Amino acid sequence: MSTGHFELDVLIIVSSDPRYDTRSTKFLGTLTEAGHKAMVVGVCSDGKSYGMPGIVRVPINVKSGKAFFKEFYQGVIPQALKTSASVVIAGDLFSLPPAILNKIRYKRKAMPVKLIYDSKELYDELPSLKRKRSSFLFWNLVEKSSIRYVDSAFTVNDSIADILSRRWALPFTVVRNVPERSDAPSAPSTLDRIILAFSGGLQPGRGLHNLIRLIARLPEKYHLKIIGDGSLRSELEQLASSLKVVDRVHFTGRVESGSVVEELSKAHIGIYLMENSGLCHYLALPNKFFQFISARLPVIVPTFPEMEKIVNSYGIGAAVDPSDLKRTAEVVMEFTGDPDLYAKLRERCEKAALELNWQVEKGKFLDSVERLI
Repeated sequence: MSTGHFELDVLIIVSSDPRYDTRSTKFLGTLTEAGHKAMVVGVCSDGKSYGMPGIVRVPINVKSGKAFFKEFYQGVIPQALKTSASVVIAGDLFSLPPAILNKIRYKRKAMPVKLIYDSKELYDELPSLKRKRSSFLFWNLVEKSSIRYVDSAFTVNDSIADILSRRWALPFTVVRNVPERSDAPSAPSTLDRIILAFSGGLQPGRGLHNLIRLIARLPEKYHLKIIGDGSLRSELEQLASSLKVVDRVHFTGRVESGSVVEELSKAHIGIYLMENSGLCHYLALPNKFFQFISARLPVIVPTFPEMEKIVNSYGIGAAVDPSDLKRTAEVVMEFTGDPDLYAKLRERCEKAALELNWQVEKGKFLDSVERLI
């Protein structure tokens, strides 16, 4: 279905590693299945080869800060400019500059390059940017000056779409960060040893310290599995040791995106105690939340509107004050202390998983892209 004017129908640029970025690989898979020529350009953060067709990973040696962006742009911009595409998707704010450069370079009067901005966050509310005023001001300027090049835009939920649509006078299509549909895993054979699971980057603001403090409050049969890696790992390991729960807190490290749901399915409950450190967190509807559901895990999440709405709609868990560990511990023991209640929660998760998956969601993404090709 190539246009004939370009080498690709769609070029996707991300500042993350496609090996662990489920959203970019789902976009790629959907476009390829529909007969489009597509490619993802991202970073290689682990030095390992990755055999999925249509993916270019640029090696980098650092993971954050100005040095990261220097390496990112030095590696990704030449790759982005090598290939012409009918549509270029900037997979985040930080990918807008190379996406715009590609649009400018390959612009055709008869068939102009179209640019889609996938704003997965309220970037001006990101705690990591707000902590440094110079970074905050710089990236705000980048976003503001880039919008005039954007032809269409995505985001991850209704609340963020409303804010961004008003801010930029541009419609934002909601494409939720849901996983691929998966078969229902077998329920845990016993509730004698309970595993709570967290999945994601080990970064500030995600309530990870409170998860370890929660385990210290619970009886010894309760364990915590932390799937992911990041800057807080050593600090969290030290906390687990000081609270004498080191044998009940298990770090798996990073897991490839396609294996996260399988790893989660070995647990009993999915838990996420994100802190309310601004609108970016308060309005979050993260991929990990939907991965819990895909793994058929009853969920415990903060009383934040987007997550709470889904939890209450399907009856698949509870929304709690993430700072109230006493009440959270009571909810955990309530869910796992009654086998019949736990079985009902999993049944409701099955219904939710059949509706909240990429096979249902991808139509909105594909329709939006194909209108521009």
